[in-house]
Amino acid sequence: MTSVMINRDGKYVKMDHANLLDLPNDERIWIQLVNPNEIEVHRVIDELRIPEDFVRSALDDEEGPRLDIDDDTQYSLTVFDIPVIQREHTSDAPYTTIPLSIIKKGNITVTVCLQDNFKFHEIKQGTLRTNVLLDSKKIDYQFLLAFHSLYEVYLRAIDRSSTRMESKLMQSRNTDTNLRELMRLKNALIYFASSLRQNIIVAEKLMAQKGLTEDDIETLDNIVIEIKQAFATCNLQRELMTETMSTYANIVSNQLAERMRLLTIVTIILAIPTLIAGVYGMNVPLPFGNLGNLIPFFIVCAFMIVACICVAAWIVPNRHSMNKIHKKKRRHKKQHYKDDTYEE
Repeated sequence: MTSVMINRDGKYVKMDHANLLDLPNDERIWIQLVNPNEIEVHRVIDELRIPEDFVRSALDDEEGPRLDIDDDTQYSLTVFDIPVIQREHTSDAPYTTIPLSIIKKGNITVTVCLQDNFKFHEIKQGTLRTNVLLDSKKIDYQFLLAFHSLYEVYLRAIDRSSTRMESKLMQSRNTDTNLRELMRLKNALIYFASSLRQNIIVAEKLMAQKGLTEDDIETLDNIVIEIKQAFATCNLQRELMTETMSTYANIVSNQLAERMRLLTIVTIILAIPTLIAGVYGMNVPLPFGNLGNLIPFFIVCAFMIVACICVAAWIVPNRHSMNKIHKKKRRHKKQHYKDDTYEE
């Protein structure tokens, strides 16, 4: 889809049946390409004489943020990653990033992106917050500020979702779904962190350009601060999520160890009657064999029951105390090692 708009009192109004070869030179023009087809791409390239790689840069999901300028046509290119929502439930993350290309020359600005976004509509309607825009009249700065404030919105949504998943994880027995959702959220944070890291580099390169006014420098400085804040928030949430998953893994490991100890105790207790029954199953003379048919059986069964009760009475109360003794020994060894290290 291609839209040609002209700036009118801070808003961008769509121009119907606009001819790209006859655009006004004294008005700010915004040409928006959203997931364009080949006909639209070639029209912009041929009529505006824009380098083809500039237009196609945002049509590649793997394109990274960068700055470029074509010396022949004097078009400048700014590419940075913007956050988007993935609607497919089969995707590996609920959020991801895609490139947005801003191509500029004089009063003409061309944007190329694979998806539409409500931030584009806010810029068209001039409804973005003044404290975010800093009254900047450069549309590329508006894009940078608007979309990096959107990172913060999505990061807060991820934080709320992860908190909800963590509470469900600790309460629900069906943990597979919650763990998968946490992994999807963590993948989204990885995408965000990677994109924000590269966006910081692009914003700092923009600040290093020549011919900037004090207002431009102030705006770009706020853009860099906005991006760095989003990057720090993203890293903090990644660390918290990693700690949560690690804590849950330790809980599961402790529960498994407790069950294995219980099964070991049961196995030891059941091994006693199995051993005795195996001995009395041999075709050799054994004790109590001369007392009749059923009396030896009841004597052996009673002996097995008493033996099992005695072993259970000895193992079950002492297993926790044995663990405490083992932990005390480990702490004593660690303290002894620290004392030796301090003396050295």
